[in-house]
Amino acid sequence: MSVAVTTFWWVRHAPVKAMMPGRIYGQRDLGCNLKDVDRLKALADQLPTEAVWVTSTLSRTKKTAKAIAEQQKTAIKTLAYKELMEQNFGLWQSKTWDDLEEEGEADAFWADPANLTPPDGESFALMCKRVQKCVTHLHKKYAGQHIICVAHAGTIRAALAQALDLSPEQALRFKIDTLSLSRIQHFVQDGRADSWAIDGINF
Repeated sequence: MSVAVTTFWWVRHAPVKAMMPGRIYGQRDLGCNLKDVDRLKALADQLPTEAVWVTSTLSRTKKTAKAIAEQQKTAIKTLAYKELMEQNFGLWQSKTWDDLEEEGEADAFWADPANLTPPDGESFALMCKRVQKCVTHLHKKYAGQHIICVAHAGTIRAALAQALDLSPEQALRFKIDTLSLSRIQHFVQDGRADSWAIDGINF
């Protein structure tokens, strides 16, 4: 019997710069604050030194990956996937939740946050589908390897939903901090049956 174990090391990017608390930034390509060197070093110490490094196409994930690798003293080449980007909040991006309250749009969102689609954006449920398709591609292409994925809170929730067979509504209950680590393993036995295991979330 042969078992291929693929380990996903999910890291949420460093805190976004110059954004008010409660502001929706979604897929806006904003810079990040990399001043917490102690936390970057702690992450570097936990991550494998030989791995495939993956990010979204947003610069805050690429810069965070580079900063962690520098602490690890590892030369890396990252693979950027647009499918791993944060949820697209469309015309709501750059607004605050208070703005949406005043505009009368917040109630509909909070009534069904997983399925409501912001104007010119996408729902969290749709985001889950694109993320999960990419995760499947990764564990097939890099079966048996370590994959370090520096991404976003929504992306990591979508990956957890896939591993735990959760609905998008249930996945939204996870709290994912900046510069946190979540570790998920994917198993394939004899090239056929596959399963998942969660080693830790948001640590």
